[in-house]
Amino acid sequence: MLKKLPFRGYVYSALALDLIAVLTVFLVKNNLPPVVPLLYGRPAGNEQLISTYGLILAPIAAAIITIMNIFLASYIKDEFIKKVFSVASLFVSVLATITVIKIVLLVGFW
Repeated sequence: MLKKLPFRGYVYSALALDLIAVLTVFLVKNNLPPVVPLLYGRPAGNEQLISTYGLILAPIAAAIITIMNIFLASYIKDEFIKKVFSVASLFVSVLATITVIKIVLLVGFW
């Protein structure tokens, strides 16, 4: 399935970034408070807070999007759309990783 996907390196990079973001949360968990802000779409206050392990939601969602893009690209014949899926996967993973890193640097005890 991945052999026919253009820009396979982008997809591999996206999955690697997601894994790095998840590992980062587990490695710095001792330097983070028990709850961290993640749900910025909710009203300000306690409703924006989530447990420290909730930070892995963003990279997991990005990995799910990447996997969905791989499956969708396997059924589509248009090469341009396949390339868009590959680039979009990397873009989503980069944004999820930036989100996790910025939150860790914002609320972490260093």
